[in-house]
Amino acid sequence: MKKMLVPLAEGFEEIEAITIIDVCRRGGIDVTIAGVTGMIIKGGQGVEIAADCLIDTVDINSFDMITLPGGLAGTLVLSESENVQSIL
Repeated sequence: MKKMLVPLAEGFEEIEAITIIDVCRRGGIDVTIAGVTGMIIKGGQGVEIAADCLIDTVDINSFDMITLPGGLAGTLVLSESENVQSIL
């Protein structure tokens, strides 16, 4: 089974994150949501998602792909995260 990492930060775009996670899980991909700003991440429209883990605990070598959902505030946090930068 393929494995995908989805790092999420406060302000992520809900429709992009939730749609990607849902479609990939339906397709048999093991999706891990990694919180960059905590275990509960609030999107740009106020929807909260529970992370599976924190980004600093991720073993990047166990994943086949990474998906970065948009959302201006969330992408700014992702771009400033040393953990995300080292993974990419």
